Amino acid sequence: MEQSERRHIAETNALEEQARKKAEEEARLARLEIAQKQEEAKRRAFENDPRNIVKAKQFKLREKYGLSFYIEKTDFVKLMDILRKVDNGVRLSEEEVVWLSTERDEYYTGYFTEELKEGYHKNEAKFYRAEFEKSKDPWFAVNASSHYRKCNESRTAESVLGKIDVHRLKNLKLKSALCTTHGGVKRDLEKWDEALNLGEQAHEFTPQDFRPCTLIGAVYIETGHYDLGQSWYKKAVARGYSERSVDDELRGIFMRAEKSKEEALRAYLLSVDPERYSWTNKKES
Repeated sequence: MEQSERRHIAETNALEEQARKKAEEEARLARLEIAQKQEEAKRRAFENDPRNIVKAKQFKLREKYGLSFYIEKTDFVKLMDILRKVDNGVRLSEEEVVWLSTERDEYYTGYFTEELKEGYHKNEAKFYRAEFEKSKDPWFAVNASSHYRKCNESRTAESVLGKIDVHRLKNLKLKSALCTTHGGVKRDLEKWDEALNLGEQAHEFTPQDFRPCTLIGAVYIETGHYDLGQSWYKKAVARGYSERSVDDELRGIFMRAEKSKEEALRAYLLSVDPERYSWTNKKES
């Protein structure tokens, strides 16, 4: 009898403890649900606040163009206006391009990020292509090609230039410019023989213009014919191209080169002038 009573008491206590824990858990879940609803309400209110909607759009736009870092307060309004223009396909003024490129301090060179440059060049390319299609003036195609190349759309440039029969034109400067830019496009697409052929045609049209020389020099360097490349760069310098610009081109070729080609080009440049081309030893791995 006494044992049965103790068992009954223990069972009752267990049931009461179970009921207590269940009530506590239900209360905890109810509090959690209320807190979650409150947080959700706060979140919706925050997201629906017109000021925060504007800020979110601004941040998304800055992120798209590589400008999610700190922006000076005095520059913010102008920069956002420029980003909206580029994003909407509106061309920038020369003043705006200069402003983007202006150095802010010794650590940062400006707001013209690679992403923003790409958007800018796409808009310029579209504009000049439209002008070319309206007027059929090949100079617009030259400008369109230049901008297409700078936004990694050389295949589009190729399709535009392919519509022009250079041999039917009379202006030698125009013929040379078309061949040079078309040769640059072929170079981008690694169609080396076509690039050289176009560069040589351009050089025949305007023998004293350095531009065809730089094209031919670059193609020879990229294809491993270093002495030929250097000889054409020397011709470019003799025609007004600066040695600093030659070095900038060589640096660009070197930085884009595959590992095997990079090593060969480094060895060649250091053999030519170890001091002038010492920067080849500083490329980050």
